[in-house]
Amino acid sequence: MLKLGALVLCGGKSQRIGQNKAYLLKNNEPFIDIIVNKLLEIFEEVIVAVDKTQNYTQIIKHRVKIVEDSKSFFGPIEGLRQGLKVTENDYLFVCGCDMPNIKKECIEELASYVDGLWDCILPFVDKPQVLHGFYSTSLYRKIGANDYFSLKGLLRDAKVKYVSKFNCNIKESIININTKEDYENLVGGTNG
Repeated sequence: MLKLGALVLCGGKSQRIGQNKAYLLKNNEPFIDIIVNKLLEIFEEVIVAVDKTQNYTQIIKHRVKIVEDSKSFFGPIEGLRQGLKVTENDYLFVCGCDMPNIKKECIEELASYVDGLWDCILPFVDKPQVLHGFYSTSLYRKIGANDYFSLKGLLRDAKVKYVSKFNCNIKESIININTKEDYENLVGGTNG
């Protein structure tokens, strides 16, 4: 039986929204708490990849592993590399810290496609949803052996299964918050 864990990527610059998205609030709860708690309902191992550990002292209270980017300005690919390096699982479900609507049933449905034959299993909703999918730990060696600067570059060289039909509300689960307008739409003009 394949072992599954989760990885939350928190190392982004949040330039379009102007503040650390992990600490934005929905229903008066930080995004990172919402996401980690949801993932802990599914997975025993949850890893949080950060750019600088000192920026994320609040999440230490959770039952998670924290990994820090060792290379700056590489974005999600570096967080993925660090998470794959430390996990004890065969696959990691990877999402961003700006996805507070993530759905347990969508993650579990996507997990049903993890069979060991693919490097990645991703939803295809209008386009590949690279930050809402499962990544094999075998990709760690591939990332280290090549100069990938993006997840899209890695995916061009990986065996990817795209899933386009879901029984869950995948369109809500993949929503990420990138701008102040996105955030206002999410919370309806309040902080949650």
